[in-house]
Amino acid sequence: MKKTIFILSLLVIVALAGCIILVRKFYDERKERLTLQEQYDIAIKENGAVPLVPIDTVYIDSSKKALIYPPIRTTGPLDGYVSKGLADTLATSLKVAVKEIDRLQSMLIIAEGKGKGERTKDTLTKTEWLVMKPDPVFDVKVNLTNDSIFPSAKIRLSQAYAPYRKNIFSRYQYRSAIMASDPRIRISEVYDVNRVPKSPRWGIGLTVGPVMSPKGLTWGASLGLSYDVIQF
Repeated sequence: MKKTIFILSLLVIVALAGCIILVRKFYDERKERLTLQEQYDIAIKENGAVPLVPIDTVYIDSSKKALIYPPIRTTGPLDGYVSKGLADTLATSLKVAVKEIDRLQSMLIIAEGKGKGERTKDTLTKTEWLVMKPDPVFDVKVNLTNDSIFPSAKIRLSQAYAPYRKNIFSRYQYRSAIMASDPRIRISEVYDVNRVPKSPRWGIGLTVGPVMSPKGLTWGASLGLSYDVIQF
């Protein structure tokens, strides 16, 4: 009897712990969904050029990191989300009207580093150089003879999109992950706006199959006005 009570008590504790974990996970996901929805609503309502805020930062390893963003969706033109100068530049470079652009991405990349250099001397030209030690991003050379500087930087970014939806009744949304090749790289002023077609709920629907009539259930076809209660 005592063994049975102990096992039941243990199962109850495990069940309670599982329920607590599931409830916390539910509220965390709900909070994140509300945050994303607020960003979408504010962006679409105000149509303002507000940079995206990353919802997560993932460090892949000691040399790479990824920032996760929720792209903004709108059914209107994209020129309202950026400055007129950037919109005009995009329109000019793409040779299309701004209202025809379906996707807009823009970001500012900053990389800061420091390090010591090594003095070397070219015996042929009698030129003294200060060369930065090997670095995955920066390459700086200074000609100490005439004070000339030769800086260069190698920055590699990768971008990926993954589908996400709140529940089975919601449409898929996409999250944008921007991966930097070096953890010192800072990504800011990110704009990722997608123009999506308006999805009307009203339409004309054709139904083929069982039809209920005064004479009972029979096979047939019907044509009528429809309204989507749930859209997939």
